[in-house]
Amino acid sequence: MKKITLYILSTALLLGLIACSNESVQSSKNEEKIVKKDDVREIVWNQLSSEQKEWINGTWEDGKFSKITLTENMMIQVDDKSYEGKEVYLIDFPTKSKFIPNNMIVYADVNTFNYIGNGLVD
Repeated sequence: MKKITLYILSTALLLGLIACSNESVQSSKNEEKIVKKDDVREIVWNQLSSEQKEWINGTWEDGKFSKITLTENMMIQVDDKSYEGKEVYLIDFPTKSKFIPNNMIVYADVNTFNYIGNGLVD
């Protein structure tokens, strides 16, 4: 009887430990995704050329991002036409220009955060 009780108690404890370890792995993966989403501006900033960075007024922290669906009209400065009709990040950086438009729009892939190209400003 003692062996059965000890076996059941050990099994329950082991299952409890396994369940707790899986939760922490899932939590850290979710937190990692949140951090990456918040850093999309920095990740794209690091892919810009030095000329583009010099044109921007400030740093990656001054950019604003949103999700949009690319249309054919928006893709004039995008080489990879496979993004047409797909959702991408739009990052809007302020520029040092004294005249309007005084911003630079950059597109990035929503999954990989890879720089796709620049958008038109008006």
